[in-house]
Amino acid sequence: MNKNIKRLGVFALAGVFGLGVASTTISAAEPSKDTDVFYTTSSTNIDADGKVVMVVPASVSLTKENKAQEFAVTMKTSDSTKKLPADFKATVEVDSTNKGKLKKDAKEFGYKLFKGELNKGTEITLDSKQTFHTFGVSGPDTAEVEQKAYVQVEDTVVNELEKEQPGSQFKDTLTFKVTKLSGSGLNTSLPPVTVLP
Repeated sequence: MNKNIKRLGVFALAGVFGLGVASTTISAAEPSKDTDVFYTTSSTNIDADGKVVMVVPASVSLTKENKAQEFAVTMKTSDSTKKLPADFKATVEVDSTNKGKLKKDAKEFGYKLFKGELNKGTEITLDSKQTFHTFGVSGPDTAEVEQKAYVQVEDTVVNELEKEQPGSQFKDTLTFKVTKLSGSGLNTSLPPVTVLP
């Protein structure tokens, strides 16, 4: 069965100020700081006709100042004037390339994925493929549904990461895949597998 895939890069940056643009105090001992700028990708079709898309951020960034980062996985219509079918359902699974480890060369550090709002979520084990969420609509006039999630790195891991060369980047990739899809008026044949670099 063809499956639809969307990938989310998860990064930990040792000594680098994280996601987006933020101000920081500059001291004499630290004359400059780096700011990473990320572009969020658009979406990927989840039905054969492209009426519904899945949106995930291209990446999230963890740093010593930002040990947890919230994001959302969203199902929405590709045409803003349309609504999702009232009986819409989509099951999404998540898989970690490094099985819950942030890696660089031979070094690796563990992190966690939670389903839910920041600091209120339920942990999803990343040692194997897991069901992330089954999306459904709450009413007939729903154009999009989302499920919040967040990644987090523990203080003990941050302490070890910060011993690395400043600017070092440790990476994992979370792959979100639609495994079941249904809804009136949708061509529920899942499109071919999308492979992202």
